[in-house]
Amino acid sequence: GIYYMISRSLGPEFGGSIGLVFTLANSIASATYVIGFVNSVQDMCKGYFYVTEIIPGAGGGTNDVRVLGVITLILVLALAIVGLDWVTRVQFGLLILLVGAQIDFIIGAFMGPISVWQEAQGYVGFNSEVMKVNTKPDYRFYEGAHDFFSVFGVFFPAVTGIVAGANLSGDLKVIFLLLLFQFT
Repeated sequence: GIYYMISRSLGPEFGGSIGLVFTLANSIASATYVIGFVNSVQDMCKGYFYVTEIIPGAGGGTNDVRVLGVITLILVLALAIVGLDWVTRVQFGLLILLVGAQIDFIIGAFMGPISVWQEAQGYVGFNSEVMKVNTKPDYRFYEGAHDFFSVFGVFFPAVTGIVAGANLSGDLKVIFLLLLFQFT
């Protein structure tokens, strides 16, 4: 993975110190991902199923976040323990889920709003006036001026999984060799 490449490139002194920071950053990122996931589940349950307390008897709110967060972490730990083969299978299932969500988005965009409530929420479908306004930059001034690069610098690492390829590099090497021998 990425730590292996860093420690071999920079040596044990720099690699060890960077590895400590990298481990701390991954721990904090994992915690924020789990909290974001659980908050999304809470919002979905409130919005679609009118459920305010997901775990009965837990008191709702923060306790739901704690209990569901621990359950999520245990499931992710179990996935890590069973091995990379299962991780790849789960990632394929998530890929299918994401493709389905994007198809749903496209269909919904072409359908447009089907009720007054959706229009009140700001959903207008394809609208030339909205597209014209959205093509121009509208950076807000908050603690100094922002431009394209300052926004891009924050947004890009948050959505790309910048080290995902490096973390799977050993697995990709095996797939490449299998494909190479299959076609020769």
